[in-house]
Amino acid sequence: MFKPKELFLRAYPVPLSEFNLEDKDDQNIIACPKPPIEAVKAGKAISVPSGQFDVCVILKQLDDFQPELVNLSARNMNFIPRGLEKIKCPKVMKIGDTFHWGDGSLSGIINYCQTLQCDYHWVYQGVQHLHFFIEAGLKNVFWLPGTPVIHHYVPQKSTLKTYDIVFRGSQSELHVHRSRLLKFLQSSGVNIDIQKKPYIECLEDYAKSQIVFNCGLNGDTNRRVFEVLMAGGFLLTDRLTPQSGLFHLFQEGIHLECYGNEGELLEKINFYLKNPDKAEQIALAGHQKLINCYNQQIIKQKFYRYIFKGEIEPIFLLEHDKRVLYTRQNRDEKKFNIRIKVYELIQEIHRLNPKIKLIYWKGKNKDLLSDIADLPRLEITYFNSKDAIIGVDDWCAKVGIKEQVHLQCLLSDHQFQIVLVDLPNTLTTLKKLFFEVELLVAESGLLLLVGNKPNKIKEFFINWLARLRGFVSINLFVENRQQQLGIGACFVFQKLPKRDSVYSIAIEPKLFVNSFNNPAKLRMQLSSLPLIVQMKKSVKNLLSS
Repeated sequence: MFKPKELFLRAYPVPLSEFNLEDKDDQNIIACPKPPIEAVKAGKAISVPSGQFDVCVILKQLDDFQPELVNLSARNMNFIPRGLEKIKCPKVMKIGDTFHWGDGSLSGIINYCQTLQCDYHWVYQGVQHLHFFIEAGLKNVFWLPGTPVIHHYVPQKSTLKTYDIVFRGSQSELHVHRSRLLKFLQSSGVNIDIQKKPYIECLEDYAKSQIVFNCGLNGDTNRRVFEVLMAGGFLLTDRLTPQSGLFHLFQEGIHLECYGNEGELLEKINFYLKNPDKAEQIALAGHQKLINCYNQQIIKQKFYRYIFKGEIEPIFLLEHDKRVLYTRQNRDEKKFNIRIKVYELIQEIHRLNPKIKLIYWKGKNKDLLSDIADLPRLEITYFNSKDAIIGVDDWCAKVGIKEQVHLQCLLSDHQFQIVLVDLPNTLTTLKKLFFEVELLVAESGLLLLVGNKPNKIKEFFINWLARLRGFVSINLFVENRQQQLGIGACFVFQKLPKRDSVYSIAIEPKLFVNSFNNPAKLRMQLSSLPLIVQMKKSVKNLLSS
C-alpha cells in the first residue's frame, strides 16, 4: 500500500481545522499563504506568497523533509510557483472546474497548466473536457471517480423514510438549470424538501429519503453523485453524455436513475414513490458498487499506483472518449484556439438554458462538431450535401458521437436557436450564405460565423451584410466578469424581431449572458433567446405610456 510523503501547494490560506496536529503518522506538509501558526510549529505547514514566487521559498523551509509527491490545484490562476522542476519528485495538478467561469475558464485553466508544466494532470469531474488538455500537449492526463474529494461516511441503517424527495445543495445564480427544475417540481406539487445543511446531516437525509434529486451545474458529474451513493440513498440525477464517464462507473436503472427533461423527471419521481421497493433495490446496488469499486481508499491507491508505477485501468486514460485518439493527430494550433473559444461560448449559453437547438450549416470543421457533442442539453443537427454527409457520418462514428448528432441533407422548416457556420473567404459567398441561413435562425436566435478575425474593411462589410438580412452584431459576456465570449474566434449576430411601426427605431442591443438569469426569462421555453423579446416589450410600453 502506498503512503507517500506529500507536499500540498494551496493558493489560499488553509484553516486550522484541516490539519490533524495529533496524527504522528501524517507526514504531509501544506504550503499556503498565511498558514495557522499552530500548524507551522507542529511542522505541518509552511508559508508561501499568494501570487507568483520561486519554489526556493518552499525548499528553504522544508529542512529534512523530502516530498515524494507534490499536489497542486488549478483554481487560482494568479498562484504561480515558478521552478517546480527544482523539487525532485512527481508534480500532480488537479484540474479545476472547466464547465463554468467560476475559478477560471476552460482555456484559462489549460493555459495555467501549460505554464506550470506538471508531470500529471487529473480530474474527478469535467471528464468530457480532458481531450482538450491532451490536445494542448499536457502530460499524463487522466481521471478518477470523485470519492477522494469527499469525506468518508458509513451510513446508519434506516428503515424509516422521513422524506419523499430531498435536495441538499446550492441554488446559487450559477445553477440556473438546477434552480429552474426545483421550481418546476414545487409548482407541480412534488413534496420536495430543499435545504442547505452540514455535510453529515445531508448524508443522513439521503438515507432517510425515498428519492434524492440531483442536477449538475453544466453537464458534469458532480460530487453529490458519490455522496448520495456512499450514504445509501436512491439517486435521481440528470442524464449526461457518454463522454462524461458517468455510465462507465454506474448503470442507469441498476445503480442510479436518470432523467433527460422535465416530463421524464416527474414521471420517474411518481413511479418510484409508488414503487419504493424498486428504489431501495437500486439504492442498495449503487451503494455496494461504490463501496466495492470506488471507495476513498481504493481510488487513492489507484491514484498512487499510476503516479509511482504507471498502472491504471484504460478507462481512466480516456479510453471511453474516442475523440482523444483523433485529437492527438494533425493538431492545428489556430483551429484549436478557435474551437475552444467557440466551445466556451456555447457551453456558457448551455449553462443558462434548458434546451438548445443548434445547426452546423455546411461546416467543414468536424472537430468543432465533436467538441460540442458532450453538452447534454444541446440538440445538434448537421446539414450538408449527401456526399459531404457521408464523410461526416464516418467521422461521427470514429469519435463516438454518432448518436448525438442528427445528419440532414434536405431542407426542413425547423428553426434553431444557434446557427453555426464557417466564415467564408469572399463577400460574395458571404452574401449568399446570409440568404441561405436567414430563415433557419429563430427570432432573437444567434448566428455564429466561425473563423479568424478579418481586417477592418471586411469586418465592416460583414456587419453591413448582416444588417441587410435582419441581423445585428452583439457581444456576449460572462456574468459579473469582463471576459468577452468567442472574441477573435467568431462573429456573433442576433436575429432582430420583425420591424413594425412601433419598432422602426434602430436598436443595437448588447447581449450579456447574465441577462438570461432573470427569473422571468427562465420561465420562458427557449423558443428564442430572450433579450430582444424583453427589449421589445419595454420599448412598446415606453412609447405607449
